[in-house]
Amino acid sequence: MKRFRLFPYFPTLVVLVAITYLSLAEDPVHTKGIRLFEGADKLVHGCMYLGLVFAGCYDLYRASVRFVASQVIWLVCGAIAWGGLMELLQGAMSVGRSADWLDFLANSCGALSGLLLGVYVLPCLFRRYKKSWLFQFLDNVD
Repeated sequence: MKRFRLFPYFPTLVVLVAITYLSLAEDPVHTKGIRLFEGADKLVHGCMYLGLVFAGCYDLYRASVRFVASQVIWLVCGAIAWGGLMELLQGAMSVGRSADWLDFLANSCGALSGLLLGVYVLPCLFRRYKKSWLFQFLDNVD
């Protein structure tokens, strides 16, 4: 646990790198031959940014054991701005992807949904986790 405390925002960074790769690669998961339902792309965009903000809220809560409103606002604004940047880069790069305003809207809705989950669900999960025997064991390791 102490090693994880050296860089508390590692989970958020991993999610951010994954989103960047998935957004800018031509066909990152090789789905060109698979037919999905209409709007599946928007659902994926929303889930990616929900995961980004949720991981960010997790790291903020774990690092300070409470939420600071300004940090959470910066987190959500940063995620929305990153989604906009990814869409602009998709439009500027010639890798077979195109920029789409609806993708940006899906990114923003996912970020706001991640905020709601992060602010209202995480504190309950942490309270439950800190009462468990596993938390006391892991906190004393190292």
